Amino acid sequence: MDLALNINISSRHLSFVETGKSNPSRGLILKIAHTLKLPLRHQNAILIAAGFTPEFEELPFDGQKMKIVREALSYMLEKHKPYPAFVVNTSYKILMRNSGYDQIIKFYAGENALKKYDNAIKILFAEDGLKHSVKDWSTVEHFLLTRLKEEVVSTQNSDLTALFKEVSKQRTKTPPIHFQIDESLPILNLVLEKNKRRVSFFTTIATLGTPLDLTTQEIRIEFLFPSDEETKQFFHSL
Repeated sequence: MDLALNINISSRHLSFVETGKSNPSRGLILKIAHTLKLPLRHQNAILIAAGFTPEFEELPFDGQKMKIVREALSYMLEKHKPYPAFVVNTSYKILMRNSGYDQIIKFYAGENALKKYDNAIKILFAEDGLKHSVKDWSTVEHFLLTRLKEEVVSTQNSDLTALFKEVSKQRTKTPPIHFQIDESLPILNLVLEKNKRRVSFFTTIATLGTPLDLTTQEIRIEFLFPSDEETKQFFHSL
């Protein structure tokens, strides 16, 4: 009833659409999708299922139309230095990164890992990536796999599904997880440690507002902030 009122049709008509007794128009599908706040990729999928063409483009990230977006992202990454920041798509492919990110990967995983992996999740889970430098890895692994599974279900993105299956095979065989939370901080932090050099971060994730295409809506910018003085000093010394 609420949905029918919001899209200005009768609940009887909406019921017929839901059960397949009535074929919805393109406009009605978009009204329903907009009211339910569905992601643009989902809206395209519903249109295709109903026999219509997609409404929203998926622009190439390196295309001319995305130039202004790339410039804005580059500005944000630059301003976040010396701390790490990077841009990913839905499947965590790294689209852009700053020098702070390069430095942390080179130090804790080696320069080869930076060349080998272009995916933020793969570089964490890889044996020759960050995995062995992450403190309390089993906790971080459990958290990331749980989040990935939820995103697979909500996005129905084939690349993300493939990524989840791939990293799930690398799951560490460990006893039940016991979360160790630093009660001195109001946020969960990520700690890397190698050769007695320890850094601690908390992260923020930003998205672009008012997107009109799939690429723009699915872009995420991740900023790593130091959660202690030791980490601040480490980056400023670089």
